[in-house]
Amino acid sequence: MRLSLRTKTIAGMAIIATILLTFLLATVFSLLNQLVDESVEKSANTTANLFVSTTKNAFLSLDLASLEADTFEVLTNPSIAYVRIKNSAGKVYVEKGDLDALQKPFNADKNVRSAEDGVYEISAPIQVNDTLYGHVELGMNVNEINNAITRVRSWTYALAAFELTLVALFSFFLGSYLMAQLRQLRAGARHLAVAVKDKNYQNITVQVRGKDELSELAEAFNQLVNLLKDEHTQRQQVEDELKNFNSSLEQKVKDRTQLLNQKNLQLENANKDLKDAQVQLLQAEKMASVGQLAAGVAHEINNPIGFVSSNLATLSSYISTYQMIFAQIASVLNQENEQKRKAALEELDKLLAKQDMDFINGDINELMSDSKEGMLRVAEIVKGLKLFSRIDSEEKQLYNINDCVRTTLTMVNNQLKYICTVETHLGNVPMIPLNVGKISQVVTNLLINAGQAIESSDENGTITVTSSVNNNMVELKIEDTGCGIPASHLDKLFNPFFTTKPEGQGTGLGLSISFGIAKEHGGSLDASSVEGKGSCFILRLPIDPENNEEALSNA
Repeated sequence: MRLSLRTKTIAGMAIIATILLTFLLATVFSLLNQLVDESVEKSANTTANLFVSTTKNAFLSLDLASLEADTFEVLTNPSIAYVRIKNSAGKVYVEKGDLDALQKPFNADKNVRSAEDGVYEISAPIQVNDTLYGHVELGMNVNEINNAITRVRSWTYALAAFELTLVALFSFFLGSYLMAQLRQLRAGARHLAVAVKDKNYQNITVQVRGKDELSELAEAFNQLVNLLKDEHTQRQQVEDELKNFNSSLEQKVKDRTQLLNQKNLQLENANKDLKDAQVQLLQAEKMASVGQLAAGVAHEINNPIGFVSSNLATLSSYISTYQMIFAQIASVLNQENEQKRKAALEELDKLLAKQDMDFINGDINELMSDSKEGMLRVAEIVKGLKLFSRIDSEEKQLYNINDCVRTTLTMVNNQLKYICTVETHLGNVPMIPLNVGKISQVVTNLLINAGQAIESSDENGTITVTSSVNNNMVELKIEDTGCGIPASHLDKLFNPFFTTKPEGQGTGLGLSISFGIAKEHGGSLDASSVEGKGSCFILRLPIDPENNEEALSNA
């Protein structure tokens, strides 16, 4: 089943968001349960041990009145549900608190979730040296804690659902916008092909929407249509006028000569306009390639942005922890009363004991390092996109073609990685005068064509990119194991508008433009193929000093 670009955009972003949110929710809930269990267990143990210390002497001396008083005092804590004191034989000396909880058999709980009745039960021994004299059984009310955990989970699920809804809406509108623009351009290209054949250029322009790259491509397409229309009109006018003048050739020889001179001038202007149209055609082909690669570049950027966003969420939780610690430190520093300061220090110790500060401090450095690496990846992709966009410049500079290959592979990686394997064997080649943007366009066209050939063969194949020096020329060889090209098509491969692709999947301009760019650099572009086994394209560019000087002087 073939999926549209909009469907792929929506599905991809939704799947990524769902996976990240699922992992985040599982981690948060696990940490929340662990934190609550540790907190309640520590509080219960501390309370039980303090109560044992308080009541030990009264218990050993069988001072029941003191035991009653100590029990009433500990029950003033609203979190204590009940207290029971009994000797080693099981005889109960004192039991106070919630009658329902006291009537149930005592069962020490391992964690808060096991306290299904809302009472967390714990036992502490009363012993002197190694002699056991009795036990203190303590029940803590954890209903409020369980209710708070339930509210946190509900809010977390609600926020996750809201975020997934926003991601789905954003994906839907982005995919709809891109597909509307691309459908419009595809329809315009089809109409242009028919117009060129029928020589009728009326009403084939496309509507320009917005001010992005796709709108620039639409404007370039409209300019191309207008230039072709003007050129056709001028040619038609010239032909009509020449016919009229030829009909009266014998009678107006002198006038004919003068008029022919004028028409020659008009033809020169028309040829100049045609050259300008060819420049616009080159820009349109380049913008078509940018549009073809846009989704892949967005995907490549989305990956590092995704884990940077996740790292920021984790850092936010760490910042909250530090804020709590600093607030407690401020409370200690602001206490003038020594006893209150001591109590505040104890609270600070408890707070620090609850947090794994060594892990947090180490993890912060790893999160920052990962985030910086992700931003560097995004910057590298953007740098490659800027280099690719320089095709409309005529400037040449000394450049290594291996760097062009690496940059272009970064741009088309997402388009190739699912259908084939790319192997590079880049040799030690010298720097040569290049128009970097145009050579990058050539490499992009050859790689995309190779990938489409492999995709057409319905088998995962391999693209091999090799650079070397041969006969004072830098050679860049791109081989694929795709479906190959019929022998009858090889001699027409570099002709404008010739394509073997189905209607709507190619304009037939990519290889023609690439061939022209190779000629502009004083080099060549050759192709060989065996149908059913694959194809090989070789780009050759001169490196000798004379050609270098000539190329730079023409730049």
